[in-house]
Amino acid sequence: MISAVSTSMAGLSAAFQRFDGAASRVAAPEASADPTAAVVETGQAKFDVAMNTALLKSSLDAEKRVLDILV
Repeated sequence: MISAVSTSMAGLSAAFQRFDGAASRVAAPEASADPTAAVVETGQAKFDVAMNTALLKSSLDAEKRVLDILV
């Protein structure tokens, strides 16, 4: 269970970093920046956050059930 929690937390951190970088590129006034690709990347990062959040919740719920059984 611990590895699932740490994996989902690492995934959340990475997704937030990707989202932050993509959002910065969307807001950048540079002509060389591709805002369309950055918007797509923000959508992908949003999905990754949702998926890792669901995985974290599921892992914590399963861990709680195991502890309830042991107590």
